[in-house]
Amino acid sequence: MAKEMPVDPEFGRFIDGLKQNPDGSAEVSLMDEEDEVEEMPDGSAVVKMGDDEEESESDFYDNLAETLDIYDIESVGMRYIDLIEKDQQARKERDKQYEEGLKRTGLGHDAPGGAQFQGASKVVHPVMAEACVDFAARAMKELFPPDGPVRTKILGESTEEKQERAERKRDYANWQLTEQIEEFRDEQEQMLTQLPLGGSQYMKLWYDEQKHRPCAEFVPIDNILLPYAAVNFYTAQRVTEMQDITTMEFKRRMDAGLYRDINFIRATSEPTQTASEKANNKIEGREWQDNEDGLRRVYHIYTWLELDDDPLTKGELAPYILMIDDSEHKVLGLYRNWEETDDTMTKLDWIIEFKFIPWRGAYAIGLPQLIGGLTAALTGALRALLDTAHINNSATLLKLKGAKVSGQSQNIEVTQVTEIEAGPGVNDIRSIAMPMPFNPPSAVLFQLLGWLTTAAKGVVTTAEEKIGDVTANTPVGTTQALIEQGAAVFSSIHARLHNSQRRVLQVLGRINRWHLDDQRRGDEVADLPITREDFAKNSDIVPVSDPHIFSETQRMAQMQAVMQMSAANPGLFDQKAVVSRMLKQLKVPDINELIPNSSKPTEHNAADENAAMALGKSAFAYPGQDHLAHLQTHLAFALDPTLGSNNLIAPKFVPQVLEHIKQHMMLWYTSQMTGYVTAGTNLKLGVYEDSKLAPEIDKAFAVASDHVKLDTAEVFKGVMPALQQLGQLMQQFKPPAPPMDGEAQAVLQASMAETQRRAARDQADMAQKDKDLQARVAMNAENNLTKERMMTADLTVEEIKLQREQEETAIKLQNTTQRNLGE
Repeated sequence: MAKEMPVDPEFGRFIDGLKQNPDGSAEVSLMDEEDEVEEMPDGSAVVKMGDDEEESESDFYDNLAETLDIYDIESVGMRYIDLIEKDQQARKERDKQYEEGLKRTGLGHDAPGGAQFQGASKVVHPVMAEACVDFAARAMKELFPPDGPVRTKILGESTEEKQERAERKRDYANWQLTEQIEEFRDEQEQMLTQLPLGGSQYMKLWYDEQKHRPCAEFVPIDNILLPYAAVNFYTAQRVTEMQDITTMEFKRRMDAGLYRDINFIRATSEPTQTASEKANNKIEGREWQDNEDGLRRVYHIYTWLELDDDPLTKGELAPYILMIDDSEHKVLGLYRNWEETDDTMTKLDWIIEFKFIPWRGAYAIGLPQLIGGLTAALTGALRALLDTAHINNSATLLKLKGAKVSGQSQNIEVTQVTEIEAGPGVNDIRSIAMPMPFNPPSAVLFQLLGWLTTAAKGVVTTAEEKIGDVTANTPVGTTQALIEQGAAVFSSIHARLHNSQRRVLQVLGRINRWHLDDQRRGDEVADLPITREDFAKNSDIVPVSDPHIFSETQRMAQMQAVMQMSAANPGLFDQKAVVSRMLKQLKVPDINELIPNSSKPTEHNAADENAAMALGKSAFAYPGQDHLAHLQTHLAFALDPTLGSNNLIAPKFVPQVLEHIKQHMMLWYTSQMTGYVTAGTNLKLGVYEDSKLAPEIDKAFAVASDHVKLDTAEVFKGVMPALQQLGQLMQQFKPPAPPMDGEAQAVLQASMAETQRRAARDQADMAQKDKDLQARVAMNAENNLTKERMMTADLTVEEIKLQREQEETAIKLQNTTQRNLGE
């Protein structure tokens, strides 16, 4: 409330608001009840306003440089300015390597080496530039296809709810990366062209409060500073991003609240350029004139700090983002870099690293390290060949000293005949001047150039270069092996790019979780029911690229294998899905016109089902329907001679209704069985897989089957005759076989004749085999009989011999006895 009262200077110190009126009075806003007054030792008082107390409560993600002690913050900033200078010196040699790679592309016309005479060749072998362009084209096609770079992947059990949420997020993220973040594709393509040269390159994502959308930017490796001790980008104790921004952008960031408001002097000199930036300026054709836009350098440092003044950490080591202006050496911003609800204070990533070939250290290596020497040799050999050809075709002469030749110098055009005057006694011009005897271009040098080219391209070779001789009859396994052999290096790089792209999507998902309600949306996704809660977990959206597949040739080989297997096993494959995927792989437009999508079945009443089936469309039965009522309606329609049995309707209706009746009968059967089991027991049929309950459930169904059998006989007593009539009607309207043309009939007759000939030949062969078998059996039997007879004969002879020997022995014994008796 306000009161009019005389102005008292002493009292004016303690009142909340004082307005002087023209008549000498004043309007005073008295303190609210919740305001507190603290009396000071000198007799003064300090009023603590209740509203100010509420306003003093800072947000977790506020700029701490606005609230913490500025003296302590500036001290931290000065310390980090010294650390940045040391980091620049520690990585200075890497900047030179990147510069060397940019020069070796030849795009800036400043590749080192070469002869120095007038007209010497300055050409550069294109192997470095070709490798960069080829790599970027292939990688971009895999990472960012026209339909968008995001697909779904459900972890664990896939439910309809999970699938719908993942598809919403996929559609929204694809719209963001192709439409909303309009610069994303350009920035990523630029990053991929530079990746082979720098070894490591970076993509940055953040949310822009003014644009009300996420933003993306390519950050080259020379603008990322890592300390000497860093061995990994994500675990480095500090990562410094150098940004050169205009004065207008600097003010915009201060107005948006990203930077704290400081008094600054407009920059007049250009920030110190890196060596690679200077080399790139020559490629772009960009030359420094003056600092008309007021370019100034700021540092965004992702680091860990121990801040005693931060009430959330109280001196504990935690991740922060520190922003420093290089010109003024003032801290512009200090932000907590972890989730508000994260008790572990895990560092958040905003810059994503893309690697070419990992090596020992924080930076990956690229083409300058891999083939830098070969590129220099290739350029030197190519220049030597061109210089030799140039010298051999140049008008270089040796003139005899002291020779006097009258006349003037002549400019002789090609095919022109020109007369010149000779000196006294000179009748041969070759007596005065002689062409220089230069050696022609060396064949050995030309062969060496080819070998060096092959060696350089072998490092970054691609699959297509290895399968030029592959034909359509080549086995798929052979083609796959050639592809994998030919792209071993690229496939590993592609897998790393896929992982980095996954990190990019994770950052985008986090931005959506924080700022989705504040983002502007296009008409394409305005009605998409996407919410911030959908992005609570982002494992269900992944890059559309496949780490196992890295070329169209490989995909085509896989699809050919699928087509072959589906043709050999048609029952195991969805033929429509196979053909659709093959057409999509072939980039055939308007696939839906060739193979229209079948509509999802919906539940209808029995009359609508009869009408649909009469037109040749399928009808589906659903649980919960009155199956017997449906059967009655369908059979009445089917047996009506005017409707279902009509010659015009029956050919299409009868096959569909028989299938539909079968569905209703099976659903009625399962409903009856389940009803008997659940009514007579307390068993829960949803846990049949539980091994303890499965035997009890089986016994309950066995008992229920007897009751259902009686019900079936009673319920379907009048249905079976109708079904038999429908079966006969179906045979009656079964379409005849289509007539064949003359050529097809001739082929069929020839095939049947050949089949008959084969059958006759096989029958004759079988009869001959039977005769041979019988002959062998008879021969074996006769041989066995002969052997038995011979064995019997042999046995008789032996018996006779034995008998004779016995008789002779008896005679000898008798004679001996008689002699002994006679003596």
